[in-house]
Amino acid sequence: MKTAEVISRIESLVPSGFAAPWDNCGVQIAGPERDVTKVAVALDPLPQVVSSALEWGAQFVLTHHPLAIEAKLPAKLDWFHDVMKQFFCADVTLFASHTSLDVQFKGAVSWLGRELELENLRVLDQVAENEAGDILGYGCIGEYSSPVVFADFVERVSQLSGCGVVALCGPEPEKVGCVAMCPGSGSSLMDKAFGLGADVFITGDVKYHPAQESVGAVLDVGHFSLEEEMMRRFSVLLGEELGKEVEVKFFSGRNPFAYHVQGEGVRRP
Repeated sequence: MKTAEVISRIESLVPSGFAAPWDNCGVQIAGPERDVTKVAVALDPLPQVVSSALEWGAQFVLTHHPLAIEAKLPAKLDWFHDVMKQFFCADVTLFASHTSLDVQFKGAVSWLGRELELENLRVLDQVAENEAGDILGYGCIGEYSSPVVFADFVERVSQLSGCGVVALCGPEPEKVGCVAMCPGSGSSLMDKAFGLGADVFITGDVKYHPAQESVGAVLDVGHFSLEEEMMRRFSVLLGEELGKEVEVKFFSGRNPFAYHVQGEGVRRP
């Protein structure tokens, strides 16, 4: 399969036309038109991830996060320079599906809502409608037919997300009946979630003042955990789309945060 066809297949799943206006989806580093038999998928285009993908023999790399939101030159010897050098030397294409993937509610982005077995799962913040009539947007919200104990719910989220340290803020309910979530940095949707009746909102990167002002319970599982699993699942969907002639492999990243727990030492989520 040629490079252009791989891009076309990705766009059929997550069209860049639905990306946020501020975003930089699509080709990040152009490679030559070539036969592609191996596609690497990862959350971030970091040097160690790129190195592993290229050593595997990837001729095309797809990441969720763009190499850069705004165009810039490799003016210093940093990780950005390292990544660009690796791609130029290998003649490999780097492609990003960022908010173009985030708005695809029916895809991998809403995986946690399905794993939590929420009913009536739907888009939290609607932004568009595609040609098939599907509502696109950020995050999701759903309900339990029988509310669950809050402490049990938090433990379940921790297990599913792989986040060993969950930050909590806002008033905690005794039971959870309605749940909303948004992977990545979704704290801007907190008020909308609680306005729609959510008892709990799950996201990452919650800042100090929004945490103080929250009118409902918020679970901050970090930016990494939900999106790392999202991309692993998207790699499976992409593999099905590309078919047997192209091997798709997910390359794990690493949560940049670690936590010192009193009496336990350093713990990584």
